[in-house]
Amino acid sequence: MTPPAPTPPVRPTRPTSPLRPTPSTPATPPADPAAASQPIKTAIIDDHEAIRVGMGHALAGARGVQFVGGTETVEGFLDGDYADVDVVLLDLQLGDGSDPKDNAETLRAEGFRVLVYSIADNVRLLRRALAGGADGVCRKADPISETVDAIVAVHSGQQVISQEILSAIEGDATYVAAALGPREREVLSLYAAGLEIPEIGRTLYITENSVKEYLKRIRAKYTQVDRPAASKLELFRRAVEDGIVPPVEPQV
Repeated sequence: MTPPAPTPPVRPTRPTSPLRPTPSTPATPPADPAAASQPIKTAIIDDHEAIRVGMGHALAGARGVQFVGGTETVEGFLDGDYADVDVVLLDLQLGDGSDPKDNAETLRAEGFRVLVYSIADNVRLLRRALAGGADGVCRKADPISETVDAIVAVHSGQQVISQEILSAIEGDATYVAAALGPREREVLSLYAAGLEIPEIGRTLYITENSVKEYLKRIRAKYTQVDRPAASKLELFRRAVEDGIVPPVEPQV
């Protein structure tokens, strides 16, 4: 009987090499979220040309922000080619005398984010802008890097108000709104706009004595909250502070 053939020895197999990307399919590095996102289109509304031009140069090299121009007024901005703007830098006191509250409300209603860009020295006007829906406040004296950070923040839905500005607003103990009635506000708005007492009477279909009585009550109410308004100019200032008339010089 023929003996069986010997079984050949089993050789150990070589370990499998790990898969490596071929030259035709290189490994993809992690994406950079900042690089992948679209730049934040930013415009400015300021009645000083130097500020508008300067902001254009300042934002030219800012990462993630694209400056698209500016105008002197909100009306000019809305009439221009700025529909795709994301964030608007808004000055508090424009040359047309428009009310910061109205300006902020108008821009927010059109879908723009609003960042007040001002020297921020008038607390009452800051109150007006914030009451109109402004998303934040940035001072013109701040470094441009902080302005860029504020633009990015309001674009993402955050409200940007520094502790310094917030403290100034909350600490404005001199501001107490006078509780004027609707007719008193009408009389004050016309009087502050430059109309004389007989004209106010004819406009509102009331007697001159009634107009005088309303003005007397208005002055008394402002005196009660420690905001006296003895003169026509002082009444005008109180009307501006309370948002009854826009901040322009009265006719005297």
